[in-house]
Parts: sequence; structure tokens; C-alpha cells
Amino acid sequence: MLMVIFGAGASYDSAQAFPLLPQHATGGQQNFGLPSPAAVDLAGPWRPPLANDLFRDPNHAFGHIVQRYPKLTHIIPFLRQPSNGRSVEEELESLQARGGAERKREFASVTYYLRDLLFEVSDEWRARTSGVTNYAPLIGEILDLSKAEDPVCLLTFNYDLLLDRALISFGHNPQDLELEYFLHPRLKLFKPHGSVNWARFVDRDRDTRLLPQHLCDHADMIRFTDEFILVSNVDEANKFPQGRTVFPCIAIPLQNKTQDTFVWPKRHREHLEGLLPSITKILIIGWRAREAHFAELLRNNLPRVNRIMVVGCSPSDAWETQAHFVWSTAIAGRIDPAHFVDILSRKIDRIPGSMSYEQAVELSVAPGGFSDFVLNHRVIDFLKA
Repeated sequence: MLMVIFGAGASYDSAQAFPLLPQHATGGQQNFGLPSPAAVDLAGPWRPPLANDLFRDPNHAFGHIVQRYPKLTHIIPFLRQPSNGRSVEEELESLQARGGAERKREFASVTYYLRDLLFEVSDEWRARTSGVTNYAPLIGEILDLSKAEDPVCLLTFNYDLLLDRALISFGHNPQDLELEYFLHPRLKLFKPHGSVNWARFVDRDRDTRLLPQHLCDHADMIRFTDEFILVSNVDEANKFPQGRTVFPCIAIPLQNKTQDTFVWPKRHREHLEGLLPSITKILIIGWRAREAHFAELLRNNLPRVNRIMVVGCSPSDAWETQAHFVWSTAIAGRIDPAHFVDILSRKIDRIPGSMSYEQAVELSVAPGGFSDFVLNHRVIDFLKA
């Protein structure tokens, strides 16, 4: 069985119509090793952002969203220009560590901002690309090349809807979040950090209806139920679906991610845990493998994995992700990425454990980014091996 893990780099480089233009690499964990779009990038402000670009808004396209949530103005200057070389995720973690009721209100505003931003970006990116992204052709080839009876585990840490919408043409179009796992016989979608079209019911009397601004102002006192709902847009979410108050189901991006940053329904995690022992191949696209909470979930639960491929911009970037992934999940010991930059594939011994592990795992990388990977059908060799 195949598991594909998508990170922000996948959506960032998701449309061949808007290729990443050659420019100096901006570096840093949140860039996923990809070059930044040049100043004349035809995608404008609508390219799905990496973490460090979530609040910058150099095109002044998202000021209307900031104005909806006044408490966001308390901290957004720090998020647009983090101090001391920090990433946005590190800055958010530093702010969170100071605690307090007002900080909870500010972070509630961050959650609403991210929902509105990524809903808008998802819609505009679809309009500009005519819905043509790398996701659909990749899924098509995976379904063609995989065993007909095997499920395909698709896991994304992105809040946007690019992957979700690509799956619609394959018959995956959930109407009930709790039943999503059973919707399609093969395609199984998981979003541990939530999604812009997910909402969670607030623990209030059914006749109590609170607007986003009220929820932000009283975030230190808000409690949530374990009930989730799908919403089609921001307006629907703000108009009290089923006559009840809801809150966006999105995890704040933090540097040291813990289990607390899982915001998916409990049943989603249970379904994924049931699939892990059957997974034999893992394909990683645009993800840096820094989610410690997710690595812990995978640790000692992947006994049959024998091939792992990482799609990155460069060999060094991809091998860095590969090295961190296999070590953090206890699939293999520590490896030095510098020893692998001149090769694209290598077999290494697995760490023996209490379970019956495969004797070795083949690690490989596909430099060139998501668009190059899809355009050149590189998934075929990976799946046929």
C-alpha cells in the first residue's frame, strides 16, 4: 500500500502554468528548499504560500482579511518580519509561550485569518489555473499503477483545498466529515492539521449564536465539542450552519509541533492507524518532516515499508528530509545527507524492533520539485519497483 505525504511545498509548486522562476534560494525550513517566485511571478499573490509567507502580503491583497480581526493587528507586525532570523513558526511559538487570555484572543484571530486567507487563495488559484494542478495527474497515475484492491493513503498538512478538489473528479467528494473515510473504496484522505472547510461546533446552547468577532474577543472562555462539519465557504461558516456557532478547525503553525496540534476528528486518526501496518511505500512531496507528533504516530507502526521517495527541489534538500524522516520514525538510524547528495537512491538496513520489520529500505530522491516530478512521470518508476 502507498502513502503520499504532502507539505506546503506541494501546493506552492502545484501548477505547471505558473512555474517557479529561477532566483536565489531564500533558504530556511519553511521554504522547503524551493526557489522563491521572482518579483514578476505571474501568479501574483495567489500562489499558495509557504509558512514564512502566510502573513507578509507584499502585494497588499489581503488587508481586508486583517481588518476583519482587530486583535490580529497586535501581533501581525512580528509575523511579517520575525526577529533574530526566526521563522514564522518560531515566532508564533514564542508568542504563544508568553501565554495569557489576550494571547488566546490574538491566536483565535490568527486562526480566522488563516481560514479566510487559504479559502480565498484556494478559490483564486483554481480560477487562475482553470483547476489544472499537479494533484490530479499524480492521483490518476497512482490509481492506474497501484493494485486495484489497495487503498491509497493521502495525507496532507496543508489547510488549502487543492488536493481535495482534485479528488472530486475521481469520485471523492465528502458531504460528512465523520464518514469521509468510507466515501471512496480506495482514496483515503487525512488532514491532521485541519482544513479551511472544516469547522467545529462551539460548546454553547443551540440557541446561542456567536459571530467570529465575539469568539475572538472571548477565546479564553470558548470550549469546543467533538462535533465537526464541512462548510463550502467563509460566508456559510459565519451563518451558523445547522443553527449553531462554529469555529475554524485549523492548527496554528508552530515550530515544535506536538500531539496538541492534531485537530482532525478522532476517527480519522483511528482509520489512519489501521492502515499504517499495511503501508509498503511512502512518497513525500514538499514536506520537511518536522512534525514530531506525526513522527511519533508513525514510529514502530510501519513494519512493511521498503521504499521511501522524497520529492524536493535539490538533492541536498530532499536527502535532508529523507534523513530526518527515517530517523524520527525509527525506520533507520541517523544518516548524513552530505554523503548522499551525489546519488539518487540507496538501500540501507532498517532498525530491528519488536515487530517483524523488513530487512532493508530503499531511500530515493527526486530533485526538481512537484511539477518536474509529475511532468516527467517519475512516480511510475517508484511504484513499479
